[in-house]
Amino acid sequence: MANETDVPELWTPAQTAEYLHTTESALRVRRYRRSGPPWVKAGVRVFYRADEVVAWLRRGGEAA
Repeated sequence: MANETDVPELWTPAQTAEYLHTTESALRVRRYRRSGPPWVKAGVRVFYRADEVVAWLRRGGEAA
């Protein structure tokens, strides 16, 4: 089993939107256009890996 510290923190769309000072709706549009931060699906739920969101933002928010 992986060490708990090796597992990336997952953010909900609401948490990600708050961090990026945007809305969940705007994130939904970016997912559709494939222009936002990388995301993963678990069943029907969408999550963002915190470290990938920060890396995406540091790159200037370019398409994933």
